[in-house]
Amino acid sequence: MKKYFLCALGALVVSAGSAKAGEYMPYVGFDYVNMTPNIGDNYPDNYDVGNINAGVKLPELGSLELFAERSMREKKSGSAGISRGRLYGYGADVLINGWNFSEGAILGSVGYGRISTKLKQNGHTERDTANALRLGMGGELNPTPEWGLRAMFRYSLAKGGDFANAKEFSLGARYYFY
Repeated sequence: MKKYFLCALGALVVSAGSAKAGEYMPYVGFDYVNMTPNIGDNYPDNYDVGNINAGVKLPELGSLELFAERSMREKKSGSAGISRGRLYGYGADVLINGWNFSEGAILGSVGYGRISTKLKQNGHTERDTANALRLGMGGELNPTPEWGLRAMFRYSLAKGGDFANAKEFSLGARYYFY
């Protein structure tokens, strides 16, 4: 599945050269994400995540975006000892322009994510993978036609053994190909 996802991400980047003005705009981007997952009391509860993405923007309508993300390894000390955690994920989001203005838009999003956790405590390792429904709101400013600066808040609902839900706040940049 990961191979297919990376192939699709690559195809979006390659299609950037064939974009016609006004029809659609392929783009690539990077986000810093601060994620607070609901994993458990003994594990870290705040993660710094790097997110790379590629998508296609349909002017005045919205975007379809694929993403892959990975967190830094976080550590928490408590009465149960030292625990460490790391998150990985990939998926797709549909972004809808709720309100367009001359240099940006207010955005709403709905998407799918596949989130994996790797948690260690006292020499014991737990791994879990969950499917997540991602709902979000945010905005994008476009200081130039090629660049976009985006801020989003997302809430993810998941069904997994360790991972139940998460709150994410992201800041990032997009480069649009014309």
